[in-house]
Amino acid sequence: MTRKTAFLWGAAILMVALLNIIDILPDWATFAAVLTLPLMATWRCAPRRRDGERS
Repeated sequence: MTRKTAFLWGAAILMVALLNIIDILPDWATFAAVLTLPLMATWRCAPRRRDGERS
């Protein structure tokens, strides 16, 4: 994950948390947003791993 992506992901998590605090989003939304990090990291690294295996 690049530095820019990490900052954008962090900002999105904070936005979801703030929207949850003021009761715009449901409670599960914060947990779902936090759990996206492993998924996003796996999704970004998968194409690189496939390219390396072909060599």
